[in-house]
Amino acid sequence: MVKRAVALTLILLVFSSFMLPLSSAQDTKEGPKYDLIIVRNDDLIDYIIALPYAKMLDVPILPVNREELDPGTIAQLQSYAQFGWNHVLIIGDSQAISDKVQDELLEMGFIVERIGGAVRTETAAKLALHFYPNGHDTVVVASSSDYGSALAAARWAMIYGYPFLLTQEDALSDSTADAIRKLHPDLVELMGAGMSKDVQKKIEAMGYQTYWVRENLEIEIPAQPKETNWVMIAAAVLLSLAVAVPVSLYYAKKKWSANRVPIEVLTEKERIVVNAILEKGGTVKQEELPELTGYSRPTISRIIQELEKKQLVEREKVGKTFIVKLTKEIIIRD
Repeated sequence: MVKRAVALTLILLVFSSFMLPLSSAQDTKEGPKYDLIIVRNDDLIDYIIALPYAKMLDVPILPVNREELDPGTIAQLQSYAQFGWNHVLIIGDSQAISDKVQDELLEMGFIVERIGGAVRTETAAKLALHFYPNGHDTVVVASSSDYGSALAAARWAMIYGYPFLLTQEDALSDSTADAIRKLHPDLVELMGAGMSKDVQKKIEAMGYQTYWVRENLEIEIPAQPKETNWVMIAAAVLLSLAVAVPVSLYYAKKKWSANRVPIEVLTEKERIVVNAILEKGGTVKQEELPELTGYSRPTISRIIQELEKKQLVEREKVGKTFIVKLTKEIIIRD
C-alpha cells in the first residue's frame, strides 16, 4: 500500500512538472491572439493585407458582405464558434465593413476587435504596428494600387515574418512613413512594380537603407489567334445595317440617362459634398471641401472614395492636393 502511494506521488510530481512549464509558456506567449480574421468580400486588397497576419496567427480569413452577414455566413460562424474559437479581428474601418456586421458578430457571442484606417495604406500601417509593437529589422513595402506586387509582398512577409506596408504609387504615404519610423527597420524592401522612384528616395532621405525586389517587371498578355469566319462576318454586317438606326438611338438615350443621376440616391453627407462641388462649377480642390462642408478631412476622404466607387467623381493629383471633378450630371429637383 505504501509502495502504491509513493508511486502515485511520483507520477503526480512528474505530470505537474511537465504541465507547469507548458502552461507558463502559453501564458507568456507574446503578441495578439485571434481565432478568425474577417475582411470585406468585394475588394481583394484587404484580403491581401491580412495574409501575413493569418499566417502568423495560424487562423483562417473569412471574406464577408460588407453591409450585413447573410444567413449562410451566420450559420458558418455559429458552427465555428462552437469549437471555442470566438475572438474575431475585423480588418478595415466601418466604411470597409459596416458597424452592423460588427454588431451581428457581438450578438453571436464573438469577442470583436477592429483595426482599420480611412484608406488601405493606413490600414496596413495600423496592422503592422499592432502585430510588431517592438519594431522589426526588415519591412516590406508595395504599391497599394498594384495588386500583383502587393500579393507578392504579402507572400514575402509570410515567408520571412516581416511587417507588410502599402503606399501610394507616386508618393510615400504619410501613414506608411510614420509606421516605418516606429518600426525602425535596418532595411526597407520595396516589392515589385507600381511605385515611383520618389518613394524610394523619400525612405532613404528618412535615413533607412532600401532594396528593391523586382523593380522592373515585364508583363505580357499573349494574343489569342482567331480563325476568320467570313460567313459570320457578312451576316453580322447585314444585321448591323438592318438595325443600326434604332440601336444607335437606343444606346444614345441609355448613355444620356446613365450620365444623369438624381441627387435623391445619395446619402445626406454625399449630397452636401456634391452640392459644394457644384457650387464651385463642378471642380474643386479636395483640401477646400472641409471648409465648404464643415466635415473633417478623414470624413471628406471617405465620402470622396464612396463617390468614386459610384463613378460620380474622379480625382487628379495636382501637386500636393487632389482636384475633384464631377463626372455625371446631378439632377436636383425643386
